[in-house]
Order: sequence, then structure tokens, then C-alpha cells
Amino acid sequence: MQRPITKLAIIFSLLFAFACSSSYKVWQRQVNKNVKNHLAMKPNLPTPPNTIWIDGNLFIDKTEVVNLSYLEYLHYMSEDSSYDHYQSQIPTTGAWMNRDIPFSDSVKLALSLGYLEYEGYRFLPVVGVSHEQAINYCKWRSEAVTQSFVSSRDTKYTFEYRLPTEKEWEKAALATIDTLNEENLKYGFNLASVPISSFNLSQKLNQNIEDSLAIPPTVYAYQNPTNLFGLHHTIGNVAEMITEKGIAKGGSWMHVPLQSTIKERIRYNYPTAWLGFRCVCEVKEKP
Repeated sequence: MQRPITKLAIIFSLLFAFACSSSYKVWQRQVNKNVKNHLAMKPNLPTPPNTIWIDGNLFIDKTEVVNLSYLEYLHYMSEDSSYDHYQSQIPTTGAWMNRDIPFSDSVKLALSLGYLEYEGYRFLPVVGVSHEQAINYCKWRSEAVTQSFVSSRDTKYTFEYRLPTEKEWEKAALATIDTLNEENLKYGFNLASVPISSFNLSQKLNQNIEDSLAIPPTVYAYQNPTNLFGLHHTIGNVAEMITEKGIAKGGSWMHVPLQSTIKERIRYNYPTAWLGFRCVCEVKEKP
């Protein structure tokens, strides 16, 4: 029963050691400088919550959408929509029971019952969400954020959230990395400073995990390192849906590095425990 806890402790100690390493500090200084220089070019537009400006009037979430944010959506659906619609928006908890998930049945069941709502998992990426549910979340978020700005700050703009196109996602993941090094182009990171082992990716295909405690394979959405735009987990943690249904980007805890490069396309047919999403937002001035 203690083996998974020991394993988790080792992971955290490695992450701490990485965060304290000189190569990481060099990378983080580069990130901070790049973000500052990039944002200096941002047009005079309000920044939607938890986003980074990419280009023009387009912003993107700093992180994958987390359980807490999706639970907020479900709360409003329970208050403002029909019971049937509310039920239709609940993620598929059975996603953890899929045959491809490499855990024992008891661990799968525990995660199915507790992953979304357990207090300790609030800032883990939401999973088990369908493409249609992600689109509906974006529509609700557009209305909620626009109304928030109208109520408290500015009536001049609307905020239109949606899933990113593949081109938009790749641009955000690549950021402004040095394109002279082909290895950097694969993941959007300087691999001399940020080793692949720092991403939440699998070490091998079809791994057989026999943990006896239900410790999620996903990690804290705001965990470093970030890419040069300041975005977390563009590579790893969970793969991310785009506008094209059935296509995900960025790899996950279930995918090895070569499956998780910026250009790689990951196919999916149904909601699963390794699939999530982040939103882009177009900020538009009212006519």
C-alpha cells in the first residue's frame, strides 16, 4: 500500500530538483523576458481571465481547463437549464474505466467516482469531456465573461470562447522558440534547459501500472515549466481537443514523447481519461 506514495514522493522530489537546477533558472529567465517583450506588443484590449495574448485579438488559456472551472459550469447548468441538459453536460466518469487506461479495476473505479469532485483534485485538468460538451462550455463561458465585464469593468467588448484551430494551437505551443534548432521545434522548448522528463508524459507505450492507491496520473495544471508564452502543459498532462473533432494535440500522461510533438495528431473516438481541452478567446469591440 505504500509503494504509490513512495513513487509520488519521488516524482515531487525530482520536480523540485528540476525547479532548482541552474538550467531551469536560465529557461525561466528566458520565459519571463519573452513574455514581457511579447505582451508589450499587445493591442489595447482587455485580457480575459487566466489567458495570454497570442496575436491580433486572440488570447489562449494559460492552462488546460480544470475540474473547478468545469464544476462551475455544471453549477450554472443545474440552475439555469433543464435537468436533461444539465445531465448531458456531466463528463463521462466511465472514461477512467476504458480498456486502454493502464490501472487496476479498483483504481479505475476509485478515480471514476472521485476525480471530478474530490476537493484535492480541483486544479487537475478535467477529463471525460466530449467534443460537444467542450463546445457548450465555451459558449457558456463566452456569455459569463462578457456579462462579468459588462457588470464590473467595460461595456465595449464581447468575449467569444471556442476550441482552437490546429494552426492556432500549434502557434501557441511553439511560441517564439529558436527555430534554428530543429529539436526545439518538436516541443516548443529548449531541450538543453528543459528535459523531456520534466513533461508529464509516459515512458513507454501500454505501460502496466499496478498502483494500489488511486493517485491520478494527471498533475497540477499550473505546474512548471511553461513555454515561452507562459503556457502550462502545452506538451503532456492531457492531450487537448481542437476545433476538428477526433483530433487532439500535445500528448498526455498516456503518450510517449514522439507521440506528443507539436505537429503530431492524436486520434480519439470518445471521451477518455487522457483527453482534455483549453480555450481560445476572441476579444471583439462592439460596433
